[in-house]
Amino acid sequence: MRRKNRRRKAFIFYIVFGLMFAAIFVMNYFQANAQNNSSNQTNNKSISHEKLSQQVKGDKQEKEMTQKQLEKATAWRNEQEKNKKLDSTSEKTAAAQPATTTPSTTSNQETNSNASHSQATTQENNEKTVYLTFDDGPAAFSGEIIDLLEQYQFDATFFLIDGNIRRYPDAVKLMVESGSTVGLHSVSHDKDLFYASASSVLGELEQNRQTLFEISGINSFLMRTPYGSVPHMKEEYKQKVKDKGYIMWDWNIDSKDWYYKDGRYVDTVIQQIEAKGDKGGPIVILLHERKETLKHLPRLLDYLAAKGYVGKAIDPSMEPVQF
Repeated sequence: MRRKNRRRKAFIFYIVFGLMFAAIFVMNYFQANAQNNSSNQTNNKSISHEKLSQQVKGDKQEKEMTQKQLEKATAWRNEQEKNKKLDSTSEKTAAAQPATTTPSTTSNQETNSNASHSQATTQENNEKTVYLTFDDGPAAFSGEIIDLLEQYQFDATFFLIDGNIRRYPDAVKLMVESGSTVGLHSVSHDKDLFYASASSVLGELEQNRQTLFEISGINSFLMRTPYGSVPHMKEEYKQKVKDKGYIMWDWNIDSKDWYYKDGRYVDTVIQQIEAKGDKGGPIVILLHERKETLKHLPRLLDYLAAKGYVGKAIDPSMEPVQF
């Protein structure tokens, strides 16, 4: 009897001890899980906060870079306006000054004045300037165009498409080294995509500019829209482009090399130049980087050189020709 009681007590003791051990194990298990979950949540929050901080920092840097570029473009425009006003004031002041010469020196001064005026007129007549502009490049044969221009001591302006810049980076660098001006001519060159909205216009120009800067080191704000600004470039788009510091150029002589695709484009240019005569203003000729254009380019350059024209590249300080 006593043995049975002892066995029963021992059995009960083991059961109670086992239950206590199991309870302790379960409690420790849940506490460990709770700590792990808390730690994971803390780590996730830390990672999310770090990513958010990096994103905010990147956005801030991009905004600062854009703002600096806009400030530079605005400062340049203000400086140009200031210089124009100063030049205008100087001319008015000079014209308003009374003559202080004595009769004994009047004859000599008139002679010198006439001589100076004659020299200035001669310089103006000799300085007949033409601006050759090439769209849609660069191309595999851009180097041949540049070599030909250098033979005639002509500079030019190239409005470049984003994808072609990446396809022919050496051609872009050669343009810059030759003294030519490089500008922007869109990413898509598709009127439906480019002119879809003000955002699409600015988006393509921004990408185009970044690519050109990456390849050539030139941060150009000169641009020409696909197919020219009329009729697709709305006034809203023009204002947005101007606000961002971009300078839009069209042309006043269309070679129609895109249409004729042979030597007739040269005849078209010559006819328009002669019809323009001495009406004043810059002569800006639209050409394209095409093999057919290159083939007949020597004849156009021969004509321009024979007529005393000097080929120059567009300068950002110039008043742009627009439709």
